[in-house]
Amino acid sequence: MPRKLLWALALYLLLILLQPAGLRAEPECLTVLVYHHIQQKVTSDVSCTPEQFGEHIEALIKAGFRPLTLAQTRLFLAGTLSVDKPVLITFDDGYESLYRFAMPVARRLRVPMTVFMITSRAGRRIQFAQYLSERQIREMADSGYFDFGSHTHDLHTDTLAIYEAFSGHPENPVLHLLNRDLRISSSRLESILGSRPVAIAWPYGKFNPEFSAIARNSGFRMHFTSVHGYNEPGANPFSIKRIPITSRDTAESVIQKASP
Repeated sequence: MPRKLLWALALYLLLILLQPAGLRAEPECLTVLVYHHIQQKVTSDVSCTPEQFGEHIEALIKAGFRPLTLAQTRLFLAGTLSVDKPVLITFDDGYESLYRFAMPVARRLRVPMTVFMITSRAGRRIQFAQYLSERQIREMADSGYFDFGSHTHDLHTDTLAIYEAFSGHPENPVLHLLNRDLRISSSRLESILGSRPVAIAWPYGKFNPEFSAIARNSGFRMHFTSVHGYNEPGANPFSIKRIPITSRDTAESVIQKASP
């Protein structure tokens, strides 16, 4: 190799090594935020007011974050989509408050969001909370701003603890129960939306390899957990990390949480 070319290469490598860490081109991480209820008067630590929610989303947009759809999230995790400051905004449970308060924000700011629905509760009022009806789910999906996934059909409980209580049995009955539940949940969403869901959020974030295998066999290609953290391109799509948002969060704290 000519001496001048060798010196040029050495100088180039030295400049890269001396470059401040914050300026180096590092792969972006995907932040997945998880909300639950939106209430005028907050009654839970995992709820927020409509004003708070609107301020959170506006702050994310102003800070340059790019909200993703589920399809884009799958591409990002596969390493085939490059996005600056990606964020996925998710909701667990499927409260009716999302129709009243989240959908107007999504439309006004043109921000995609994802809802993980407890399908057995659709259109019902349980524990002083109203859940999204089939009509509302369909309208939200038709708006183009909402994806829907499963939060189980009727197993919104600590299923893992029940599974472990049956440890030692030759055939753990919880596995059969979970298999049936996820297939019902998938079918229910398909009957409402016209397509099978590709994502599931585990209740309380609890799962094990057997649960994951059942979910994969039921057609769920992305599994969301309560493991705290961020997701790099190439991360395991069956163990997606999330960041919870609480009633105490401000626009500033949400930006901090969304920043790896």
